[in-house]
Amino acid sequence: MRSVLSILVFCFLFPALATADSFERSFEENKKLLYSLDSLLAHQDVFVKVKEERIMQLKKQYNQVKDVKELYAMNRMIYLEYRVYDADSALHYINKNVQLAQQTNNRTWEVVSLLEQSFVLTSCGLLTEALNAVSDIRSEELPQNLRSEYFGRLCTLYSRLRDYSGENSHLSKHYNELQKTYRDSILNTATPDELRYWNTRTWLYLGTPEAAPVKQALEHNKKILPNDSRKYSIATYNLSAIYRSEKNESKYLENLILSAMADIRCVNGDIGSLQEIAEYLFKHGKIDRAYNYIVYCSQKAMLFHNRVRIVRMSHLQNQIYKAYQERDNIQQKRLQASLITVSLLFLILIGAFLFIRKQMRRLKEANTRLDNTNQKLSVNMDALSTAHQNLEEANDQLKELNTQLKEVNSQLRESNYVKEEYIGYVFNICSTYISKLEEFRKNINRKLRVGQIEDVKAMTDPSTMASNELKEFYQHFDTIFLHLYPNFVEDFNALLLPEERIELKDGELLNTELRIHALIRMGITDSVKIADFLHCSAQTVYNNRLRTRNKSIIPKEDFMNAIKKLGKYKA
Repeated sequence: MRSVLSILVFCFLFPALATADSFERSFEENKKLLYSLDSLLAHQDVFVKVKEERIMQLKKQYNQVKDVKELYAMNRMIYLEYRVYDADSALHYINKNVQLAQQTNNRTWEVVSLLEQSFVLTSCGLLTEALNAVSDIRSEELPQNLRSEYFGRLCTLYSRLRDYSGENSHLSKHYNELQKTYRDSILNTATPDELRYWNTRTWLYLGTPEAAPVKQALEHNKKILPNDSRKYSIATYNLSAIYRSEKNESKYLENLILSAMADIRCVNGDIGSLQEIAEYLFKHGKIDRAYNYIVYCSQKAMLFHNRVRIVRMSHLQNQIYKAYQERDNIQQKRLQASLITVSLLFLILIGAFLFIRKQMRRLKEANTRLDNTNQKLSVNMDALSTAHQNLEEANDQLKELNTQLKEVNSQLRESNYVKEEYIGYVFNICSTYISKLEEFRKNINRKLRVGQIEDVKAMTDPSTMASNELKEFYQHFDTIFLHLYPNFVEDFNALLLPEERIELKDGELLNTELRIHALIRMGITDSVKIADFLHCSAQTVYNNRLRTRNKSIIPKEDFMNAIKKLGKYKA
């Protein structure tokens, strides 16, 4: 009976254990690639700058166009730059080419432009509009080189429509049949030198023996394609799907990372690979990294106006947030349990101490009574020695507990002191602002009475007021914080490499980098909250934290805890 139960338990637990082990192995084997991905994310602005400069150069050439043909070509070049970067701008320039084609009665130009228009609309989730864009195109009118692209657009469109009509079985079945029809048309028209040829076969033959030559071809494309191109991103993404169907998680994650890195390099706003990585990592408990990736994806989806991805990523962000909350609740419960345990141990030790004292008193009485008997005296002496040893051990344990309690009490005192100090400063600032407001009102009234309107306009200039108030706010914050933690700057620099240590300007108490970590020292670790406090973007805060962590002399995983312990508060 026991052997049967053991077998049943093993059968239930083994798949879960095997999955966890497979993920950990995959994660470890791709750790360097993940660090490279993190580095690219930290320097994404470089790729955006290159993209923007390239677009700017094209726009400068726009005014030098001499004829309609050049104008069409220039619109298309700018469109291709915006194609997966900015959907609204891409539509703007491709719409120009649609109008240009219609004005010149050039059907080839019109068809090409409508196909491109349909691509962008599909990427944004505007499926009805995308379908309308290609509704007047007939396959028989197309040259051979455009047929596979036409069938590809329709195949993707009906695939999306099928997915979005899941609750309607009739519509879903109808769209699925249309998707299969156009997929077969791609197979008949696309040539092996087109990525669409292999892309279609990837998802058609996924999980079958026919996928082997597809994988071989994609591996070849992976070697010859530039790693900063969208084609490279698509090829590696398809490879990841094949490896996943083969249950090769290490190769699956490797190619998914390579695809995401290519998306970042080419500034792809319709980024799907990184989103899948975030979902994969979140599923296996890597919450922090998953959160960082999904934030980047959300930003790109918002900029690209991809409505479908925004909805999907919002759902994932909610899941990650709930996971954060659950983790915090568990940690809080563990802390409470630890405090209760320590308190109980303390009470037990006090009881043991009193008990030992009582026993010692009895031993002394016995020693008095048995003083004339050497043998009994020896026995009592041994017992007394043992009792002393137990007492010393109890005292050592008591000292250790007292040390722990002192540390907890110190933390509580620091927290209460910080709260009291900040409340006092807040009340003081409020009082000061009330006085300033009253004085400001009097000045305004005085100048209005004498007709000094221009002076009033100058005094109420929002940009000047906001700038001055913000500077004063930062000055108050820096003063309060350094009053509480006067050694913070020195202690912070001690964590950095000598050549990376911060040197403040004359009259400067803290700079932006120090303020970010000052807020972390005070317990505010959320980049969004820090960004709101400092009036900057969350990405700027994230990049600053990552850059500072890279400059530290201690391991990166210990840097955050070290920041939280910096500086002794001034009581």
